[in-house]
Amino acid sequence: MYARRSKMNPLWNALLVGGVKDGKRFLAFVDLLGTTYSASTLATGYGAHIAQPLLRQAVEGKEDDLTEEEALRILEQSMKVLFYRDARSLDKYQVATVTAEGVKISETKRLETSWGFAEGIRGYGAQTQ
Repeated sequence: MYARRSKMNPLWNALLVGGVKDGKRFLAFVDLLGTTYSASTLATGYGAHIAQPLLRQAVEGKEDDLTEEEALRILEQSMKVLFYRDARSLDKYQVATVTAEGVKISETKRLETSWGFAEGIRGYGAQTQ
């Protein structure tokens, strides 16, 4: 990545790096400029603008008490918000769980969503009045 950045042709990446070492959790962000920081909740792209406040509210201060099921529920709620807010997104996602035993990547999950509420919104679809 350094060689491409030096040639002014960087990879436009924003990466999250997570792991466990000596029993301590680690979650950090790095971008194409080398900007790095750590936090208990992180997101990239559109999620950094929309989902990150939701994640902070649900997780910060409760990191040690949160169960895996609660964390998955929080992620699902955040993904639903992102799906409804971005007209070009997909309703599918995967979750990577990082523990001291290793990394587990889930099968593809599909959000249970419904656009039925939009029928009553004026100007939606074929509705003209």
